[in-house]
Amino acid sequence: MKNSTLTQLLLLFCLTFTLGLNPAHSASSNDPLNLLKEEKESDGPEVPNIKDMSSRWWNQYAEIEEAASFEKHFTKFIDKLDQEVQAVEVTRKGEFLERIAIIRNLAQEYKKLHYKAKEYFDVPEAAISQENYNVDEFLEINQLRRQVAFLREQTLEEIKRVNQSIQQTTNTIDVLKVSYLNSEEGSNEQLAIVLNWVNSQLSKAIENQLLSNLEARENSLRTELDSLLNTLDQAKGRINFEPFAEKKRQQLENQKSDLEEQLKQLNLKLSRDISETSIGFTSYEILKLDLSLTLLAYREVLLKLQRAKQQDKLAEIESLESRAMADIDEVRTVIEESLDVVQLAEKEISKAEALARDTLLSSDINLQQQGAETNRDLQKLSEERRKKAQQLLKSMSDVRANISDNQLLLSILRDVEDIQQSGLNKTWDSIKEVTLDIWDATVALVNRPLFSINERPITLLPLIQLCFIILIGFLVSKLVSFLVHRFEKKHKVKNNSSLYLLHRLIHYLIIFIAAVAGFSALGLNLSNLTLIAGALSVGIGFGLQNLVSNFVSGLTIMFEKTLKVGDYIELEDGTTGQVKEIKTRSTRINTNDNIDVIIPNSYMVTNIVTNWTLKESTRRVRIPFGVAYGTDKEIVRKAAIEAANNVQYTLKNIPGKEPDVWLTDFGDNSVNFLMLVWVAHYGVRRPTRIQSIYMWELDTALKKYGIEIPFPQRDVHLNIVKDEDKHTLPLQSVTGESLPLDDDEKTKGSESKK
Repeated sequence: MKNSTLTQLLLLFCLTFTLGLNPAHSASSNDPLNLLKEEKESDGPEVPNIKDMSSRWWNQYAEIEEAASFEKHFTKFIDKLDQEVQAVEVTRKGEFLERIAIIRNLAQEYKKLHYKAKEYFDVPEAAISQENYNVDEFLEINQLRRQVAFLREQTLEEIKRVNQSIQQTTNTIDVLKVSYLNSEEGSNEQLAIVLNWVNSQLSKAIENQLLSNLEARENSLRTELDSLLNTLDQAKGRINFEPFAEKKRQQLENQKSDLEEQLKQLNLKLSRDISETSIGFTSYEILKLDLSLTLLAYREVLLKLQRAKQQDKLAEIESLESRAMADIDEVRTVIEESLDVVQLAEKEISKAEALARDTLLSSDINLQQQGAETNRDLQKLSEERRKKAQQLLKSMSDVRANISDNQLLLSILRDVEDIQQSGLNKTWDSIKEVTLDIWDATVALVNRPLFSINERPITLLPLIQLCFIILIGFLVSKLVSFLVHRFEKKHKVKNNSSLYLLHRLIHYLIIFIAAVAGFSALGLNLSNLTLIAGALSVGIGFGLQNLVSNFVSGLTIMFEKTLKVGDYIELEDGTTGQVKEIKTRSTRINTNDNIDVIIPNSYMVTNIVTNWTLKESTRRVRIPFGVAYGTDKEIVRKAAIEAANNVQYTLKNIPGKEPDVWLTDFGDNSVNFLMLVWVAHYGVRRPTRIQSIYMWELDTALKKYGIEIPFPQRDVHLNIVKDEDKHTLPLQSVTGESLPLDDDEKTKGSESKK
């Protein structure tokens, strides 16, 4: 018993504490506490408390099933809102009363939509289903199908618009809920939020009801459209085709002749000079509308005449025992003619639609600038222009209806064509049709603008052409390179600088032609060299100067021929090697250690480069050496000449280029000689190796004749001191510095002093 009492007291405390947290917004009509209160109400929904509204206050009104009950209970809520507005100060009372009036109107509109009888749009199938049809009845069903399809498309667009509006209204309600929770209780701001909330909630309810009605209508129209499509399919096999009436055909031919004459007259009028006044320009636009109306009427007559040909051909086929006996060539001719007529009519509709849209959207800006009489005339012409634009829209609808009729009969002719085709022919035609469709899609894709250069749209096709041209240039350059190398191998040409120069020039020329052709394919005007020069100068000024300098230096090297492929060179830093390639940016040399060194072309032009094989293929090598004093110099000469002749690289029996030995200097330790030897071309490219070979042979020859190669010698002289002078004179080194005495000697010296 005590536990039960404690539990009741604890529950009462929790309820009191919860209600005391936020008396303005702690409870709502849908909260558990409010639901307990609602159970006591049997008369209907409770009127929402404006100062403590639930976020789901509308649900209780949406569940009312009778219109009278909804009006009774919702009127109480509106009256309560009106009482709150009456207590507001005069400055805002008028604004709030206007909102109350809007809420009353919206409530009435909701009641009409929500509680009215449901509408259905079913069409009895018996009304359009028959055992047999003539061509006109069959086409009437097709026109009915077009109307239903048009209404359904409009309904779907309206559904889409209403859904967007509902979403926007829902977002607005969510914002108002947050604003309500943050507002001050009993303030004018809170009352204004409540009025907007009620307004938006009623608007959303109306839109939801309208959406429900539209969806029901769309469902009925879809059912009707499916029924009409089924009826058309059934009617295709029940049509009694008869030849087109000759009287109607003659009337169409007469209309065609009259329209052709009218077109000539209108074109003649349009070819005249138009007045520069506003009236003259408006009259000219009216003539253009008349011409478009006449062209549409002309296309409509052509469509009807073509439909007469289709009907005649189908009647002819119907008279045969079987459709398979029809002349396939004649059937295809009619099909192709029908497709051409339909295509021309569709193009004319597109032009007329653009003209009518521009006319209806344009405004007469000169009306206010004219005089009174001129202004009246211009207003009449403008009104006439608008009426003709509206007539143009109606004529477009009529032409579209005739296009639909022609396409329907065209589908029957295609069925006849399909019966005639079988096996391989049918497969081939299917492949051809698919191929044409893919081709058309590809053409549309490559002709779609991607970006613009100098206000010129660039499509995918010029970009493909640019890549193709660059690829062709690259392949041609590679082919030229292959032919040059093959020529070198075939004729055993080695290090021919002229051939290499020709190869590089052809390569640059091909690249230049490919670049020009590629940019021309993009539609760029390369005749404006000022623009190109300006772009290049800006590029050079911002970092391309090194590349341009190396490129020009490479051209200079190749044309000047001071440095050629195959030359053996030596750089300032001592790097030596054979030139292998001279490219646009750099020169590649290969050292004797088989190391490739890449050197910028500008370095080769601006620095000192020793070319060992520029003009002559032979070079003189200098080998310095020294012998001891007293050696017979003639024997030295004989030994050196013999050593030079023992080397295979030495040129022999060539006047003026015999090996020679010079006495160059009397050194500190030796008599210095210089052996000069002329080396053949195949030894010039190995300077270190050549020098090593000659020094090797020279050392052998000198040893053979007993000639001594001196080396530096140093003599050390010691001063010998007697015993009695040992302690009086300090020891000195060769340099004259005093040497310290030993410890024993220091001790003996100190004892003697004592």
